[in-house]
Amino acid sequence: AQAGTSSDRIVAMGSSSSSSAVDEAQMMVEEKVEYILMKKKLLELKQTKIQRDVQLATSIAKARDQVHWLGGFTGAMATTSVLKSVVFRAGHLGISQFPFLAVPAFLAYQYDLAYGSKMERVYKETRHILRNERHWFNEPMALPPYLEEPYRAMQDTHNAQLAALGRTPDKDWARFDPDMTEAEILDHTYPLTRSLASHHYSVLYEDDGPRNDGNGEQQK
Repeated sequence: AQAGTSSDRIVAMGSSSSSSAVDEAQMMVEEKVEYILMKKKLLELKQTKIQRDVQLATSIAKARDQVHWLGGFTGAMATTSVLKSVVFRAGHLGISQFPFLAVPAFLAYQYDLAYGSKMERVYKETRHILRNERHWFNEPMALPPYLEEPYRAMQDTHNAQLAALGRTPDKDWARFDPDMTEAEILDHTYPLTRSLASHHYSVLYEDDGPRNDGNGEQQK
């Protein structure tokens, strides 16, 4: 009987340890899967940020190219008008003469896009904006705190690989400190937006959301 009891205890202990080992293995697998999913999410967020930053910087670079062309066209019109009036004594440029200057300028702009170096200049300006200028989209994006640990691990591994290749480590592209408050965001908006927010939006929306009347309908 004692031998049977001892064997039962051994079997029970073995079963308990085996169950504990299975639980630990299952927990390790779940943690690894969770880490892989978070890493995948971080890579998607990083790629989305890169695409957004490049798109915005390219829009700014294109706008700057247009400003240069419009500035040159305006300067050419002003110079032509002064020469026509002062040197040739023929009066200033009239509105009827505008197409004779605008059409060649537009043709030159399109020629520069089709056969010139416009896109190369826009590309270089885009890289300059992304690397050397301070814009909101160049700042690290705010992420929820639960992603900080896998982000740090992924960033350290990536920078270690770059250092092994003799390259400069990447800067942080995400941050986990508290984001700007609504008051701070409103303080950086246009004066008209602040005026409308203080005189109109504050009447419709309070701290606890839209106000309701006694019938459960939102007041207007």
